[in-house]
Amino acid sequence: MKFRMIVSTSRKMQTAVRHLSYLLLLISCISLFVSCQREPLEVYYVGKADVVINVDWMSKFGEKPSGMTVIFAKDGDDIVITDVTNAVDQYETMLEPGDYKMLIINHSFNEFGSIRFGQVKSFNKIYAFAQQQQRTTDFWDPNVAYMREPEHIGCVIDSFTILPEMTGGKPRFISYKDRNSIPTEFEGITLNETVEPMETEMTIRVRVLGIKYMSSVIGNISGMADGFLLTQAWRRSQAGYHLLESWKTSGITYEGGDTLKSVGYITTSIRTFGLPHGRELDSQRSESSNTLSLCFTLIDGTQHVFRYPVGKMIKYRTVEAESRRAGEESQEAGYFAKTDVTLELDLVVDAPFYDDDEVPNLPYAQPSGSGAFDAEVSPWGDDEIIDVPM
Repeated sequence: MKFRMIVSTSRKMQTAVRHLSYLLLLISCISLFVSCQREPLEVYYVGKADVVINVDWMSKFGEKPSGMTVIFAKDGDDIVITDVTNAVDQYETMLEPGDYKMLIINHSFNEFGSIRFGQVKSFNKIYAFAQQQQRTTDFWDPNVAYMREPEHIGCVIDSFTILPEMTGGKPRFISYKDRNSIPTEFEGITLNETVEPMETEMTIRVRVLGIKYMSSVIGNISGMADGFLLTQAWRRSQAGYHLLESWKTSGITYEGGDTLKSVGYITTSIRTFGLPHGRELDSQRSESSNTLSLCFTLIDGTQHVFRYPVGKMIKYRTVEAESRRAGEESQEAGYFAKTDVTLELDLVVDAPFYDDDEVPNLPYAQPSGSGAFDAEVSPWGDDEIIDVPM
C-alpha cells in the first residue's frame, strides 16, 4: 500500500511538470510572435548632414603628411570633436544642425617633437609653443634657454553652418509604415580647404671685418615669438631665444689687395614663428626689442663677443607688396595683416645701416703654435735719414 502511494505521487508530479513545460513553451511562442510583430513598427531617423572636406596640402604647405587632426567646436568655443585620421586628402563625417568652427592641422598633437600645445579644449584659445632646449653654460651667454626650431606645421581654419533642411529634419522615431518618407539623400555640405604653413624662415647676414682670422662663430637672437594661436594665426606675445649655430661664409675680399684687411659675410637661416604679436611693425619695436649676439673663435683659439640691438632692423620680406596685393594698407602706413605673419624675415647687419665700427671687427690673429708672424714695414721716403743702431 505504501509503495503504490509513492508511485501515484510521482506520476502526479510528472503530469504537473509536463503541463508547466507546455505553458512555458506557449508563453515563449507568444512573446516571440509579439516581438516579431513589434520590431518593424518604429524606425530611428538620425537627423545628421553629410560633411565632406577636401584638403589641399601641396599648393601652399608643400608636403602631404601621414595623418591629420580635425577639430570641431559647435555653437560656441568648446571643442566637441577631435578626430585623428590617416585619410588626409578627404575627410567625411556626419554632423547635427548647428554653427561649427573647424581646425585642421598636420599630424596629431603628440607627434611633434619641437612643439607643444595648450588650451586644447578651447577653439579660440588653443595655441602652439616651442619646446625648450637645455640651458647653456657658455661664458658668452650663460643660463640661456633656447627655443627649438619648430617643425613644419600647417593649419586650416574655417566655419560653416549645418541647417535642419540639410538633414531632412530632427532626429526622431517614425512609424514603420512611413519609412519611405525619409529622404534617401540629403543636401549635406562639401568644403574645399587649403592648408597654410604656420612657421616661417629668418635669414641673418652679417658683414665681418678681419674675417680671415675667424675659425668659427656661434650666436643667438632674442625677442622672437615662442608660438602662435592655431585658430587666429597671430603669434604669441611671449618671446624667447633662438640659437644660431650653422653659419656660412661668403664674399671674402681684401681691401686694396691688402691681405691683412679682409672683409666678408657670415649668413645663417633659422625656422621660427616670427616676431611676437604687437611687434610686427617697426614702430612697435625699439632697438633693444631684439639683440643679436655673436661669439667668434679666432684661429689662435681666442674668443671675442659682439652684441647688437637689432629690433629696428628686422624686416618682413615683401610685406608691403603682399599687403597692397590684398588691397590693404602697407606696413609703413601702420597696418599689418594677419596673413603676413608667416612672411620670411631678414636681418642684415651691414651698410648703409651700419658703419665699419658697428659691425664685427676681428683682431689680428695667428694659428696657435704656428710660430708664424706677419710684419708691416712702412716705406722709406727719399729725404728720410734712418739711424740703424749697431
